Amino acid sequence: MATKDLTIVAGRRLVRVFQTSACVFALLHFTGCATGNYKKADAASESLRRASLQIDAENHCIDVTLADLDTLVNKPAPDLKPQFKTFSASLNRLADSADRADKAAAVANDKSKDYFQNWDKETAAINFEAVREQSVSRKTQVSNEFNTVNQRYRENQAVIWPLISYLRDIRTALSTDLTMDGLQSVKPLAENAKQNARKVQSALSRLTGDLAASRSQMSSIVVRETEAKGGAADTVETTRDQGQSAP
Repeated sequence: MATKDLTIVAGRRLVRVFQTSACVFALLHFTGCATGNYKKADAASESLRRASLQIDAENHCIDVTLADLDTLVNKPAPDLKPQFKTFSASLNRLADSADRADKAAAVANDKSKDYFQNWDKETAAINFEAVREQSVSRKTQVSNEFNTVNQRYRENQAVIWPLISYLRDIRTALSTDLTMDGLQSVKPLAENAKQNARKVQSALSRLTGDLAASRSQMSSIVVRETEAKGGAADTVETTRDQGQSAP
């Protein structure tokens, strides 16, 4: 093949290489833009779901601990030690549950902070002012709702620990005086713990609904109204793309 022909062939191949590279670059650029911020939004939403589950678990542990204390104080067996050990173990599980709820709150805060910061960055890249203003307004609404729920979460957790401390004091008192008279002496304390705990549980139940509502504001997964109002946890429906899973 003549040198001129070889040059033409090589040139055509080089053009194809450039064209292919350009297509790949465009595809990667489009893919990057298409993913947007919804992955961070879904991560934040998932962290709220897990936080809600921890709140539910915490609420359940309060029920169990109070029931075991009530059984020990008001329905004592001939041997008080097994009932005391049951109450003590339940109280330990309650403390562990509260610790997990604290950690879940921290994770939700970090994930949501990352989501909102990225939202600001992406909004800044919007060219049309009307679109940009609408995005800013929407972000303000979602972030304000989250901040309110987050603050309520922390306030509730701040109340949980004094309740646990109070129950621990009752346990300590009984551990040194595990007798019928000892049980009689803590009866008013146990009743007081029960009344305070019910107030805490009422607040926790409301918080579960608030977390679900805030979560629905972030998720790319459509959440049924029952969950947003604090209903069943497994009521997640299809994506906004009519059943197509998000990448």
